[in-house]
Amino acid sequence: MNKFKGRFIPGAIISLLVLWFFIVGGCDVDFGGGDNNGGGGGGGSTKQETVNGTIVDIIPDQDIEGILVEITLNDFLEGSDLTNSSGVFEIEGTFAGSPKIKFLDSASESLGEIFLDVFPTAEVELGDIRLESGNIIFEDETDVTFDAEVTSNNCSGNSGSLEVNAKNDEDEVNVIVQISESTDLVNDGDDITCTDIFLGDDVEVQGELLNGSNVDATRIEVN
Repeated sequence: MNKFKGRFIPGAIISLLVLWFFIVGGCDVDFGGGDNNGGGGGGGSTKQETVNGTIVDIIPDQDIEGILVEITLNDFLEGSDLTNSSGVFEIEGTFAGSPKIKFLDSASESLGEIFLDVFPTAEVELGDIRLESGNIIFEDETDVTFDAEVTSNNCSGNSGSLEVNAKNDEDEVNVIVQISESTDLVNDGDDITCTDIFLGDDVEVQGELLNGSNVDATRIEVN
C-alpha cells in the first residue's frame, strides 16, 4: 500500500484553499494590472488644451469644408481636424505653449499659418476666421477659458489684476488677468469683489486673450 495515499494534495488544490481563506476572511486579493495612481496629491492636472474656430471665407475662393487644420509644437504634430460643411473645426491635445496653427487645402497647399499662445488646460475660441492670400484674419476677439491658481492679488475694490499660475502635467505659465467693474466674480454662486479672491484660490478664468500672457477677464469663478 502506498504510504502517501490520503496525504497527497496537489499544489493547485492548496492554492485554491489559500485563496478561499483570504476571500472568506474579507481580505482583498490583488491580481495585478490595477490602477497605479498611487496616493497623495500634487500630481497636477491631466486636462488637455482645446482650440476651435470657424473658417467663414477663403480668398481666392475655395470651399470652406474639408480644410485641414494642424497644430504643431516644436515641429511635432499634436492634433488636427478637417472643417465641416460650416467651416467649423476643433482640436484637442497637449500643446500648451506657443504652438503653430496651419491651414491646408485639399491639395495640401498652405493657406496660412500663425503662432498662438495657449495656456495649460485652456480652451481657446478663435471665432470667425478669414483666410486671404496666405494671411489669417481673425474677425472676432480670441476668447480663452482656463484653470489656474491665484499667486498675487493687485486689486483695489473691484478692479485691478490677478497673477495666476496655469499648469498641468505638460507645462505651466504665469498669466496676468485684468479685472474691471464689468468682470463677473463668483464664489459658490454668490457675487464677490476682487478683494475676496485670495492667494492659493483655484479659479476658472474666462476672458479675451491679449498679447503675451495677458487676459482681459469677463468672468472669474472661485472653485
